[in-house]
Amino acid sequence: MKFLASHALAAAFSLSLAALAPAALAADPHHHGHGADAPKLQLNQGKKWVTDAPLRQSMVAIREIVHGAPAPLHKGTAKAADYAPVGNRVEAEVGRIVKECKLPPDADAQLHIVVADLVAGADAMKAAKDAKAGRAGLIQVDRALTAYAKHFDHPGWK
Repeated sequence: MKFLASHALAAAFSLSLAALAPAALAADPHHHGHGADAPKLQLNQGKKWVTDAPLRQSMVAIREIVHGAPAPLHKGTAKAADYAPVGNRVEAEVGRIVKECKLPPDADAQLHIVVADLVAGADAMKAAKDAKAGRAGLIQVDRALTAYAKHFDHPGWK
């Protein structure tokens, strides 16, 4: 059941991204928005994008998951399998964002760029064959958190 729920969430997220993405992105389900024609994360006319309570709650949870991960994961000295639980927890919070977050269309489109990086990082951790790959996924999620902080108005974010 958990497997089906996870895949249903991934499919729903993919469909929501495809609805906002250019046709070229929608045609390639493995494209995570990092090519030359990928949408770029940007400010809202020089200001940060609005957020809502569900988004802020899940982003804080993701930050705590990443920053609270055991030191061997950050150092890349953990077993590959040790990254999967972190990836699963990040994915669960992304699921909450997709389900509960209600932003204006322009802010939502920008959030999808951050969410795509969160998903890619979580996927990398879950599929890691070695510590280097797992750590790369953890770093990708951390970079998405940094991008979120620079582009979204989240009072009290540290």
